Amino acid sequence: MSAFSRLWHRAPLWRLCLYMILPFVVLTFIFPPAYLTRRLPRMAQIAAAIHNRLGMQDTPADADQAGGPGDGVVTMMPMTDRLTKAIPFAGRILPLPAGVWHPIINVIEGPHGELLENVLVRVQGHVVTGLIVAKGTTQPVPDVASPPMDIECHDDRNYMSHIGASHPPMTECWFTRLVDPASINHMNVIAGRLQQEGFVLPPVMLRANWVNSVPATDDNINAETVTVYLNPVNLNDTKILRSPEFWTKEALAQQQPANDFVKHMNTWMAGWVPVLHDGFNSDMLASSDEQRARLSVDPAAPRPGEGNPLD
Repeated sequence: MSAFSRLWHRAPLWRLCLYMILPFVVLTFIFPPAYLTRRLPRMAQIAAAIHNRLGMQDTPADADQAGGPGDGVVTMMPMTDRLTKAIPFAGRILPLPAGVWHPIINVIEGPHGELLENVLVRVQGHVVTGLIVAKGTTQPVPDVASPPMDIECHDDRNYMSHIGASHPPMTECWFTRLVDPASINHMNVIAGRLQQEGFVLPPVMLRANWVNSVPATDDNINAETVTVYLNPVNLNDTKILRSPEFWTKEALAQQQPANDFVKHMNTWMAGWVPVLHDGFNSDMLASSDEQRARLSVDPAAPRPGEGNPLD
């Protein structure tokens, strides 16, 4: 018996440590941080081979990402995956609105992979009813390196906004507003994936945004933003309002169906934010399954019995 074999059998603590470390080693090879792939280019090749084996595809990060091109890795996810209720996200929990969600891309950004971004889609027939873009820190980041996260919460164009906490570095706020679909982050990649599957993006999307940051050690923060984009023109009452001009804050008074949809969205977001907050704290016991199911139903959620082409 070799010296290594004798040490292995006599020292179970070593085996326990190896079992604990092994999953993190595997994850490092599957999703290596950008700084590591720059130092060890071979790791990027190994990760790409693993992704291809798993049905994933990698592309360079978009140039409009924070940190510039080359600071992140965009991973194309299998859109046949079906996600409901909640998913693990950045070491926390991300509650999902009603319906079945499908992953589109994951993005790891930052010089040390500090920022994770997930993009999910929900469809009804072949029409997109919702997109989720969630960003979260995977480790504390310097407060000075993060721009003020709540600036948009004070924008006059918002339908509604609410400031829950505004004592930097602690911030929590949410708002709703009209958005140009072309302005959504990574839309060039998202649109390409959706087109491959035959999914149609609506000409109008409304945005519900939640922003949260809390102090960590020293001058660092932990932060998360969750943006839910809803399709407001997939209902009988609103399907003719297919131009953004019908959905501006000023035009709502002349378009009752649009005004009703926005009121419904505002009410939904006000109830959904506490669930997002619980997920950030990994405390899903703060509400029951029944409460979360009821609060998850946004105004664009697919109606029961309507098909999903990815089923």
